[in-house]
Amino acid sequence: MRLEDQQRFGPLQVPLADGAVATVRPLAAEDAEKLGDFYEAVPREDFRFYRPYPLDRRRARTNAENALSPFEVVLVLETPHAAIGGYAWCRWDGETPEKSVFGICIHPDCQGRGAGKALMSRLNEIAKVIGPPVMSLTVQKANPRAFDLYRKLGFQVVREQAQAAAPEYGFEAEPEYYMERRMR
Repeated sequence: MRLEDQQRFGPLQVPLADGAVATVRPLAAEDAEKLGDFYEAVPREDFRFYRPYPLDRRRARTNAENALSPFEVVLVLETPHAAIGGYAWCRWDGETPEKSVFGICIHPDCQGRGAGKALMSRLNEIAKVIGPPVMSLTVQKANPRAFDLYRKLGFQVVREQAQAAAPEYGFEAEPEYYMERRMR
């Protein structure tokens, strides 16, 4: 996200379901260590929902270094204790793409508290202004909570497909939905 867009869409205080107040803000270069801590907290059994993107410290550093990329919007949900409790992004190729690709990851301690909805709502608000006209995502059929959230936020199933196996991580191929949402 360009610096001027980060300034235009700065931090936003959001209430969580339990009454705590978190901050949704653009990812910053100095977030690399906190993002690495966040990635390491993702339970092994949930990791399959985020592939093909590795959730490790190297990826965290790379993502933080790209915080000012003009071809992505990356947000974090910062908890009252200054830890990252959620991470959402949309990325695209080039100056005039038709679609972006979306991803989200919520810390186990923040799941079921409205963190995903808060991140996605803010991301959608920003992406309507500075992103491509269509946002896309994939979600495994084995992840009904995420699927239901995406549908509530306006994503529609375009097709069913199979996610490729990832033997290097011990994951078999599994059925998933490819979904899209028109942003404007």
